Amino acid sequence: MKKQKAIKLRKQGNSYKQISDKLDVAKSTLSYWLGNIEISKEAQEKISKRASKISAEALLKRNKKQTALAAGRAEKIRDDSRKEFSKLKGNKLFLVGVSLYWAEGYKKGAEGSKWKSVDFANSDPEMVMIMMRFFREICEVGNERIKIQLMTHPNVEMEEALRYWSEITEIPKNQFMRTCCAISKASNGKRPNRLTYGTVHIRINDVKLFFRIIGWIDGLKEMMKI
Repeated sequence: MKKQKAIKLRKQGNSYKQISDKLDVAKSTLSYWLGNIEISKEAQEKISKRASKISAEALLKRNKKQTALAAGRAEKIRDDSRKEFSKLKGNKLFLVGVSLYWAEGYKKGAEGSKWKSVDFANSDPEMVMIMMRFFREICEVGNERIKIQLMTHPNVEMEEALRYWSEITEIPKNQFMRTCCAISKASNGKRPNRLTYGTVHIRINDVKLFFRIIGWIDGLKEMMKI
């Protein structure tokens, strides 16, 4: 009796799961019963559409779960780093590095932006050297993980600028990302560029480190009662 109902449901375009739920029959049994049953093109399309919908829903559910898990991990890293701040604040390099990153570093990833990576930009060579020390000594980032992007204006001598920043950062030129040239909108190209060697972005693609630094900034804010 159930077999005949299963055949009828299959020909109507029901999936094995739908039939199994309706008749309380194992999918393995349905596969045996229905394996050689011919169904119309319309029924096949109906089954295919439902399968695609289920796959899309499953993928969406999985992505939401992964996003929630990632957010939870990030929040824990941030909270642990905030608590860690009080133990490290006696280190001058740590305190200066966190302060400079708070002022000049990329932070939007902690506010919802999809890109969550360390990025510090500046044109002051001494400040850049301090931050390179901060990343190497405090954050324990190896040279091979650091990328540099040079932002210049058309009147900057590119090779000279690359050489200059390579020496300042102690990062080889083959680790410099594509250089970008831009004309200031404010000057509209009329005023001369005063940044002889342009501006550099120190970039480290590390989500964990990004949220660790954000947590240190949280600790700094607490210390300053902000």
